Amino acid sequence: MVMYFVVMIFFSFVMLSPLPIFLSLPIIWLVLLSELWGEPFIAVKRAFEEKRYVEGNKVEFYYSLKGKGYYHVKDEVNTLTGYCRKKKEIKKNVTLDKFGMIKFRKMNIYVEDPLGMKVFVKNKKDRGELRVYPRIEYMRKLRITPRKTRTILGDYPSRRKGIGLEFTDIREYVPGDSMRHINWKATARTDRLMVNEYESERTGDTVILLDVRRFYKGAGEYERLLNASVRAAATIATYLSRTRSRVGLVIIGKGVDWIYPTYGKRAMYLIFDRLLYVRSKKLSALPFDYGKFIVSRFFPLNSFVILISPLLSWDIDDAVVELLARGYDILVISPTLVGEGEDLASRILRAERMVRLRRLMLYARVVDWDIRYPLTSILKVMR
Repeated sequence: MVMYFVVMIFFSFVMLSPLPIFLSLPIIWLVLLSELWGEPFIAVKRAFEEKRYVEGNKVEFYYSLKGKGYYHVKDEVNTLTGYCRKKKEIKKNVTLDKFGMIKFRKMNIYVEDPLGMKVFVKNKKDRGELRVYPRIEYMRKLRITPRKTRTILGDYPSRRKGIGLEFTDIREYVPGDSMRHINWKATARTDRLMVNEYESERTGDTVILLDVRRFYKGAGEYERLLNASVRAAATIATYLSRTRSRVGLVIIGKGVDWIYPTYGKRAMYLIFDRLLYVRSKKLSALPFDYGKFIVSRFFPLNSFVILISPLLSWDIDDAVVELLARGYDILVISPTLVGEGEDLASRILRAERMVRLRRLMLYARVVDWDIRYPLTSILKVMR
């Protein structure tokens, strides 16, 4: 700035006019006022209450700013702009409309003085995370149950009669039957001792095989498909975690990930945490045989496999037949997404998918799910 003023004085002598000096006076005043104002600076702190949320929840972020100047602060969720004199408290409500893991890595801070002469820029290292779980549907009872169960007592009705709560039949008393199971009304009517029979309830192993491979370049179609598939997996996992059954997960997406079957809320939270990372930005070239290998290699035989897939690849058919031949019971839930348009490509995709569905219906139970309707309403009518 001193050199600038010296140059203006030199031009004044050369031009024999005080005009260059007068033109430089406003700039000099701005510089002096900026020096009197001091260096702009803002210190930012952020806080929020919980770390786990569900899609659609609102989060309150609290920001504490100390310093002075016009600021522009940006992190992974919010952008703050305004003016801070000494200290300022800001509260922002944000609706979490997309499931996934939000990790706070850095905060960009840009501050300038009121005259715009001095600037403070800092990329502050940030810490913290938000886990946004997928939205689930309330499922009262899963109508489709595994054909084979374990010997441990659970909530799945077994095809064998034994200890349970569901009444099935009345038969004649044989030595060894419990006296509390005697049906006295039937005994009086037949003049013979008659006892009640109940349906045995056993636990079962369930594996959720989630196919979220990306076959679309368009983000809109992929997001709709991904959201429907992940919400279906989360809904089923939540229901199974409330029962006395073991539930596991196999994910085929940008890679292969899996969780061995376990019980209760532990299984639910393990599955929910893995579902946060299924979103992919690149097209997938991973064959479905990887998922088939994980299921057949690490999960018990006679497990109930729930395959959630849009059925966009031909290699699924042979894999399902092979798993059935190995003794696994399979239910296929296929969200309807492809072929919504009337152009030639959409009609071809729609025809290919229908052929694949009809082939699978010959071997396994298949649910053709239109994602415009809740999944629970579709499963209610299944047997």
